[in-house]
Amino acid sequence: MANAQAISKGTKNEKGSNGGVLKIAQQAQNLSVLLFLVLLYVVVGILNPNYISGDNLANIIVETAILAVVAYGMTFAIAMGVFDLSVGSIQALCASVVATMLMTHGIITSIGIALVVGFLIGIVNGVLISKLRVPAFVATLGTMSVVRGAALLYTDGVSILIKNQSFGAFNTRSILGIPLPIMIAVVILIVLWAIFKHTPFGRHIAAVGGNPNAAVAAGLNVDRITIIVFGIVGLTAAFSGVMLSSQLMNVTGSMGMGLEMNAIAAVVLGGTSMQGGRGSLVGTLVGAFLLSSISTALDILNIPSFFQYLATGLLLIGALSLDSARRQLIKSLLRRSART
Repeated sequence: MANAQAISKGTKNEKGSNGGVLKIAQQAQNLSVLLFLVLLYVVVGILNPNYISGDNLANIIVETAILAVVAYGMTFAIAMGVFDLSVGSIQALCASVVATMLMTHGIITSIGIALVVGFLIGIVNGVLISKLRVPAFVATLGTMSVVRGAALLYTDGVSILIKNQSFGAFNTRSILGIPLPIMIAVVILIVLWAIFKHTPFGRHIAAVGGNPNAAVAAGLNVDRITIIVFGIVGLTAAFSGVMLSSQLMNVTGSMGMGLEMNAIAAVVLGGTSMQGGRGSLVGTLVGAFLLSSISTALDILNIPSFFQYLATGLLLIGALSLDSARRQLIKSLLRRSART
């Protein structure tokens, strides 16, 4: 415990001495994302005014909410220095589960079962990584394939039509003119932000991501932290699957392919470093909004959908390059200040 407190104090001292540099670097990345968003809406709005119509903006907001929820969980994982490639498969399986459960059960029960399934898959990932020492990339790549196969077997390779119109209302309903999906995304954001920023568990995630060896030496239960983090990732992926099934009202075992790339891109664009040690959930929401805006822009301009993969990849490369440049700048400034 004393060691853990020492690391916490050391982290605070580091933030105090380097906080100005980190803040400037973070604000520079946030500003670049916001400027890109403004430019996107101006250019596409001129080319096709329907892009900035109320109906289209509402659609972008719903798409943002679905992506943001799963990206929140990914933010926890990346802040810990790992990532989860199975989120798309979890989304597909849990969407299929809620669709079939609605045939014989109520809405709350069906959603609850789907969330439990996603959470348990996340726990399995965490156990594979923490207890069996399987690298996160390998473990989640394996479960991505296994869970995808389970989703296809569960649906027998056919689409499932959801006939419960009350369930579909979750996607179309608004409160005070605000779409319900984005309100759900904001509530989840607030809860997870409070956990990440204002609880010992959140600080421990950052400690493990910043320096795993020091975290172990400090007596932190890294295995338990890893299992819980991947449980959160599975839970958020499952919740996004529920939201997506409410939007489409027709699910298949093949949905959610490529979601892991979009989730990672949203997190990195939002300012979370792939090196771990810190995370920005609010930034993740902004990153999800940017990706959803780009996807909708390509659709409304009748640009082939495969260009979305190109745009997402380029944005991810750009964000990673900015993150690397930011870390190099910070190291350079710290070396210079140490000499003086």
